[in-house]
Amino acid sequence: MVYVKFFGSARVKFEKKEMEADCSDIKTLLQIISKEFGVEVKDVKQFLVYVNEVNINKLKMWRTKLSDGDKIMLLSPASGG
Repeated sequence: MVYVKFFGSARVKFEKKEMEADCSDIKTLLQIISKEFGVEVKDVKQFLVYVNEVNINKLKMWRTKLSDGDKIMLLSPASGG
């Protein structure tokens, strides 16, 4: 079981603060979130994804493996200037 927290526009979009999921990698997690909230996977991919406070860009992106107890954060992408 992994623990997912939503921040910023992710929290607004999904109308939820957190959830738990049983999955082995980020790709599967995104599919679970997509199904749970009735949105396309591409809509979930717009958010920044962190696993145990490390951006998945520094890991294996969507192929990043997950273990029981991992903490996943979905955050709004940065914008502005």
